[in-house]
Amino acid sequence: MKEKHTKTKPVLSIIVLCVVCIALSGYGIYTNWKEPTPKQDKDGYYLLRTKEDFRWFVSMANDTDSGINVRLANDLILNDTSHWEDWVDTHPENGYAPVIRYSGHFDGNGYALEGYYARYKKWLAAIFTTLEEDALITDLHVRNSIFHTTYEDSCYTNDNEKTDIAIATALCYANYGKIERCDLEVNVSGAWSAGGMVAENYGQITDCRFAGIVEAGLDQGTEMPENGLYPDTLYAGSICSYNDGAIINCTNEAAVTLHSLSDERRVYTYAAGGIAGRVTRTGTIENCQNAGNVESVQLAGGIAGGSWGTIKGCTNSGNVHVEQVEREFTESLICAGICASNGGMADTCINTGLVTINQKYLSFYAPIYGIACNTINPSDGVTRNCYYLKESAKQAYRQSGVYKLSSADSADLPAYLAGDKRLEDTDTWELLTSLPDYPGTDKDDFIHLGFGPAEDFTYEAQPGDTLWDIADKFYGQGRLYGLLERCVKPESILSEDALTPGEQIRIPHKDYYLLCPNDEEGFTWSYSRLPSGESCPTRYAAAKPINWYYGNMYFAANIGLDTMWPKDKEAGQDAAAADIRIFYRLDHNPDGDFFSEDWNAVQESIRKSASIYCQDAIDSLLFYRYTLDNGENLYGYSFRLHKPSGTLKCAVFYQLGEGMLTEFIGVEPVTEEEHVLERVRYLAARVDTTLEIDESQYNPEEFYGKENWAFPQLHNPFAVALEYSKDAKCSSYMLFTGAQ
Repeated sequence: MKEKHTKTKPVLSIIVLCVVCIALSGYGIYTNWKEPTPKQDKDGYYLLRTKEDFRWFVSMANDTDSGINVRLANDLILNDTSHWEDWVDTHPENGYAPVIRYSGHFDGNGYALEGYYARYKKWLAAIFTTLEEDALITDLHVRNSIFHTTYEDSCYTNDNEKTDIAIATALCYANYGKIERCDLEVNVSGAWSAGGMVAENYGQITDCRFAGIVEAGLDQGTEMPENGLYPDTLYAGSICSYNDGAIINCTNEAAVTLHSLSDERRVYTYAAGGIAGRVTRTGTIENCQNAGNVESVQLAGGIAGGSWGTIKGCTNSGNVHVEQVEREFTESLICAGICASNGGMADTCINTGLVTINQKYLSFYAPIYGIACNTINPSDGVTRNCYYLKESAKQAYRQSGVYKLSSADSADLPAYLAGDKRLEDTDTWELLTSLPDYPGTDKDDFIHLGFGPAEDFTYEAQPGDTLWDIADKFYGQGRLYGLLERCVKPESILSEDALTPGEQIRIPHKDYYLLCPNDEEGFTWSYSRLPSGESCPTRYAAAKPINWYYGNMYFAANIGLDTMWPKDKEAGQDAAAADIRIFYRLDHNPDGDFFSEDWNAVQESIRKSASIYCQDAIDSLLFYRYTLDNGENLYGYSFRLHKPSGTLKCAVFYQLGEGMLTEFIGVEPVTEEEHVLERVRYLAARVDTTLEIDESQYNPEEFYGKENWAFPQLHNPFAVALEYSKDAKCSSYMLFTGAQ
């Protein structure tokens, strides 16, 4: 959803549309303009009491005085509304032309226009076409009215000589003025895009409410015109389709639905929002509420479909849903409580509505976000002080500035919205010994690592045992002997090191927790098989920071391994900001957990390979083994490698599931702040190996360093570390998480 439209494009389009409207006047669209002149009040406003008065106003504004000021003196019943919902098929008696340009004050005075219907094939079905900068619409109600466009009656040739389609809307097509305290309960249905109250907003809309129905993308059978179609994006929103101005203190109670056109008319992005379909960089939505359900075929947000502007102080309680339709090309599906595609700012917003996606066909991963998806433009999209109910949105990744609340916190939502209960981000790489109660998180935000025996038990010391030996046996590291508990009283211990044969040693099970960091995105997707036999990705198997590249690094020992590395934010190009590299592979695994039978023998084999390959250049070789909640083991080891170019800290971790093998090898120059161990352990633990890869992606026979390495299914990390050079070329893959 690239923001390619400039402000001049909509203005030119409006001019073209206005010219068409003026031309239609020659066909009698502005008739009965000789109606008697209504009386004026003490303010000089013409008082509209009848439908004849309203016709007089339309004629006067279009023919003589676009700045005329009028005021409703009562509700105006413009048509019999007993069957108003059927007017798409059965037209009412009276039709009304739009006011093309208006710069005066239309004061609804708390009264309603009821039964409005645009005549002459429904061309430009809005009451006003353009509200100029001086225009003011206040306290107007519009009820029991239909605003409907079809492709045949709303297409025109724009300034690019392409066929464009007018946006269906009710109150006005383009607003440059002010709309205040207006209330619409109407149905708006569009062949292509639709905006309930306004199509394109460049002015200000304040304290307004929309209820009824907004439906877009209804044209299904039109053939491609010879000169081609201009739009490649469709938007739908209740207050407006396109917002380049300010929307403040507005409420939507309408259902907003965006359907899909046929593939013949290639539309790349469908975006629907409860308030606006699209928000530009200069557009703002502040203190607005959406209570209506929002549904789209691609991108859906409770407040906005796509935004590059500011969304602040907004709440969504409506259900937001993406219902995928079958298309001829692969697409991204994104559903979010506030904004589906956020390249701007979402500040102090709350979502309590249900957020769901029904993915039916082959597509890129379909993420659900409690607030907003920032991953498409991570350098631009920002969320701050936002909250969502975890029972409503099953968000896979934590985000900066976004916090989970439970339904029990619902009573305090006003305090969160006011900032009185503002939360702060929590990030840590520590191995936590118990599940912490960090605000805005729950147990799903942590990876649980079991350590040591499956449960506490008591070990009887054997002749020759030492605490180091026992810790090495049960924890994989002798240096962790401090975790052991001697069952005799301390004063009866003759020596801290000496063990008496038969002495009881308690071996406790340990639980560790890794907090999933903020701002990750999924990659390396997994597939499920549809009943049709087609593969459909269900969710990503792995995660990485959104500000990291993933791709390949070219040196001999890296064959069969992909690479992750940080982005260089300062350079703004594909260059590393830090020297850490993490090599990884997710592949088919027919052998299952081939480490589990004798982990001690595996360690000894790895030590032997380290000695052969690295000799005296290696030290600090330490081993790790944890159990995961899926019942599988996480195996790892770390070491230092001294090379002429500098010392490397290396870490290696594996999951060896029945259907998937994962290996992660990380290298990092030794500095004061080394974090390769924590990074690699986390990334390997984050992989979901309960998924299966049906076929092997790489041929292990091609792996480098197979000599004196006992595990042909895996890469030799010592060979990788010896051959590694930070100067080796990297090239990144393209990650599709959405369309912006």
